[in-house]
Amino acid sequence: MTQNFSRYGFALADAVTMIALSGLLCGIVTPAIHKARETAAKKTCEQNLRKLGQAVHEYADANADHLPHGHRFKAPLSGWATLLLPYLGEDKLYRQYDWEHDWCHPDNQKLAKTRLAVFECPATPDPDRLMVGDAGGTKYAVPPADYFGVSGFTDMLIPEVFPVGTSKHGAMPVDEVRKRSEVPDGLSATLIIGEDAGRPQAWRLREKQTAIPPNDKNTWAAWNGNYVRAYTADGKSAPGPCAVNCNNVNIFYSFHDGGAYAALGDGSVRFLKVGLDVYVMYALVTREGGEMVSPDDY
Repeated sequence: MTQNFSRYGFALADAVTMIALSGLLCGIVTPAIHKARETAAKKTCEQNLRKLGQAVHEYADANADHLPHGHRFKAPLSGWATLLLPYLGEDKLYRQYDWEHDWCHPDNQKLAKTRLAVFECPATPDPDRLMVGDAGGTKYAVPPADYFGVSGFTDMLIPEVFPVGTSKHGAMPVDEVRKRSEVPDGLSATLIIGEDAGRPQAWRLREKQTAIPPNDKNTWAAWNGNYVRAYTADGKSAPGPCAVNCNNVNIFYSFHDGGAYAALGDGSVRFLKVGLDVYVMYALVTREGGEMVSPDDY
């Protein structure tokens, strides 16, 4: 009896072909999906900062031109972002806040534990991470913030980089109330909110670190300001020439390729590119340095 294997041989060849085609398609489709997700995340991140920038102006319009502010050392401790809640569609949440107590007080814990998408970039890993700590005997576990108020630049850079007496204050300083009209460099040349993603975890060049940085500000309800610095190219120490994406401790940092987002005082949003000149960054974060900065510089 003669057996015909041609049908089985055809089926085997067909299967091999299908496997090969599947592998090829996977190699084409997977990067495309990743790119599409990255593009969508960048767009959402940009929109988040645009909403925050607009909310800052709506707050100022309703409060005698004052910019929102946070308290780190002056009691009661509070965050600039809480002041923006009514202008972000969260008026009900805002009314729950007790301004007689710190942001982490038990009476404010329900509000502080609320996760708000506008303060988080979708490109950041571990979206369920929490900032855990203890303040005045009160323990808290609250959602993070991927955006910070630009308070200026840190004292550690004086006199290593700048001479003593250099203005280091930003438009959103801590424990100080400023008006939009009190930004001599101009709102279109001064950053007010920047991206510093991944907090409270520590990241260096896209590698998660085991050490946890100081943990009293990395949530939207806290004072949440950065006196920014720049790092060495490996992200291990400051000061240095790297102003974007080398380290996420008190600096501009994101999980976007090529840079990080920031909002200027006029409400516009810019993508600060990796390789940004550190002196341009310092000019952008200060309110009264008198520097001439062009959009072409960043």
